Amino acid sequence: MAKKMTKKERALAAIKFKTVDKIPSSYRGLPNLSVRLNRYFGFEEPENLLKNYKRLIDALGADFYASGSKICKFTTYTARYTGPEPQKPYIKDHANYYQLGANSLFGEGGKGETSMDYDVVADPPLSNLEKVSDLKDGFLTERLSLFNFRYFDNKYGSNDLNYEKIIGSSDEFICTGNLAHLFMICWALRGYEQFLMDIAFNIKFAQKLINEVAAFTIEYTKKELQDYGNAVEYFGTADDVAGQYGMLFSPDIFKKYFLPHYKELISIVKSHNVIFSWHCCGSVHKVMPMMIDAGIDVFDVVQTSAKDMELDNIYRLYGRDVCIHGGMDVQNLLVFKTPLEIRQEVKKVKDLWGNRGGVILAPSHEALPETPIENIISLYKELNKL
Repeated sequence: MAKKMTKKERALAAIKFKTVDKIPSSYRGLPNLSVRLNRYFGFEEPENLLKNYKRLIDALGADFYASGSKICKFTTYTARYTGPEPQKPYIKDHANYYQLGANSLFGEGGKGETSMDYDVVADPPLSNLEKVSDLKDGFLTERLSLFNFRYFDNKYGSNDLNYEKIIGSSDEFICTGNLAHLFMICWALRGYEQFLMDIAFNIKFAQKLINEVAAFTIEYTKKELQDYGNAVEYFGTADDVAGQYGMLFSPDIFKKYFLPHYKELISIVKSHNVIFSWHCCGSVHKVMPMMIDAGIDVFDVVQTSAKDMELDNIYRLYGRDVCIHGGMDVQNLLVFKTPLEIRQEVKKVKDLWGNRGGVILAPSHEALPETPIENIISLYKELNKL
């Protein structure tokens, strides 16, 4: 039996397909679910997620408190943005697309404890452009002047979690990966439907926009890692190029127009010995082998409710090629099934992967506010059984 590991040792071993003392795990949930859990465990100021996140994962028996794309949500850092703030009715969005000139509005759904707040991209600034020549060369890279790369700020504004205090931690990763969503930034600036129309009928325009976004992302990442690459440990990005039943556009388009930029980005990140994690929801089989070949270390979030994304299939196809982070379905399993069924799904993971590494078990995204508390507790209780 492997010796007892620290949380970070356990996760690093899993990512590198080395023997672990037990399968590492993370918790991630939308704010109102986390508040409900904090109340259940009797924490003071349950609405203060930053104050209570370590207490929560300790109470659950999880190793990390993750976001949708970072293994450690609250130890995520970005270069300091010094540009203009959004003007009402627009807001700062969770992905920081406002820093690139995109607009978002506040939205909410549900009621009471199971309500959720979200931001929705609106009024895309490039929506009215028609010709490639309308798209100014370097219109995004010129915005690099709006960032002060001498500062590496905690994304959630915590002074107590200054990155210098996290260096050498045995239970937290220093994470980054700001503004590295190639497809998603394109549609935030152009409009979701319009950008998909560009891909289908105006590919020259789409190519120019992709190249402009990639040029910004790559230069931003170079600058950030130039100063802080010795501190950064985990680079998490997200790009939802797939939906419930398959790709949103042709895999050939991805291969020709997106993949070369991803290869360059991955190479830059890994040249600093930083873990590269790629989040993609949906049924992503058509491009996953390309991204594995390109060098990703972690596949996040593993939406098992999507077509052909069942755990058995994921293990069969990729179980020895890329570490997965996620796998516990938030759409159906955690919301509608019983604690017994949750435990059975966890047992399946343990049977498939064992202690050989290759998996960090977690909800397959931030778990929904209406998720029964007993289902979350059952997940980690079963995982931690000897």
